[in-house]
Amino acid sequence: MKSPFSRFQRAKRRARRRGRSHGRQGHPNREWAGGPVPYLESLHAQYSQEIRILDQRLRIIEGQSITSVEEDIADKTSEEYQINQLEKERSSYEMRLAELLQEKVGTETENPTGKAARHRHVPTWLYALALVGLAVGEYFVTLPAVEVLLNDEDWQAWIITGSFSALSIIAAHLIGITFKVDIDRDKPQPGTQKLGALIILLGLVIVILFLSALRSRSVRNVPVSFWMSDEVFGTVLFFFIQMTFISCAIALSYYNHSEIESDISRSKRRIKRLTKKIRGLTKARLIPSRGNLTPEKREVQVSAINSAKQLLEAEYRELCSIYRNSNLLAQKTSFKEPGPGLDNPPLNV
Repeated sequence: MKSPFSRFQRAKRRARRRGRSHGRQGHPNREWAGGPVPYLESLHAQYSQEIRILDQRLRIIEGQSITSVEEDIADKTSEEYQINQLEKERSSYEMRLAELLQEKVGTETENPTGKAARHRHVPTWLYALALVGLAVGEYFVTLPAVEVLLNDEDWQAWIITGSFSALSIIAAHLIGITFKVDIDRDKPQPGTQKLGALIILLGLVIVILFLSALRSRSVRNVPVSFWMSDEVFGTVLFFFIQMTFISCAIALSYYNHSEIESDISRSKRRIKRLTKKIRGLTKARLIPSRGNLTPEKREVQVSAINSAKQLLEAEYRELCSIYRNSNLLAQKTSFKEPGPGLDNPPLNV
């Protein structure tokens, strides 16, 4: 079944609309003597051009027997060399993938802590979605404090709040990765990396504490404040709210990060791309070159081009017939004969 959005189906609908429109306008009338109407001439020119393109392809095929065989041999040799190189590269990635899978599984006597450092417990799509949600929550919790700090509710407060929300979630992401990497005993990390994560965490806690103090001014008449003043209660409340966001981001990063699984995914993608390239080059090697065309293959290609030309001729006749019928049905006066205006010029196939 042909798709209603294919090129030929669209052309049929266009021919039907043009024929109906021209018929309602009385075009062509009884006195028309100027040959086919412009639409049929344009259609004839379009299909004649496509026929000429097929003729050109046919001439190329007929002239392939006199082209250089040495050039074809060089092309095939180059394709074979590329295939060999790609297969070697794919083999190395397959070996690397097997090693990574074995390392991921580990041994039965291995310490569970080492295995935990290599596994991803939260899928990446859920991790990214949760981080976006946490960043949005952090934005709206922080915005009132930034407005108080800047004494401004304009776009500056929005930009600063958005930057802080994004940076705080990114900082939590880095801290979670540092914790996850730290338990991998087979790949110890430098102490400066852990110290940097600790400094980031400390700075993040201090900033959140100060912003919570600014946010606490909106807390008034709390029913139960646990023997604290409204300002202290608000500071503690918003501090723990924002620290909960950060803690969740750290935990998500911890359970999502897995360097070995990332390496496995990259190796699989690389193997898939190399396999696709090898398949394309192998298919190109099977296609006959200009100087390596047997009579049987030439006959098949010539027959295919001739069939394409006949198909174009049939489409042209059908479009002309659709236009003519739509035009005659829309005319206000009836015609005994269509006249020269609706006669379609034949194609030179």
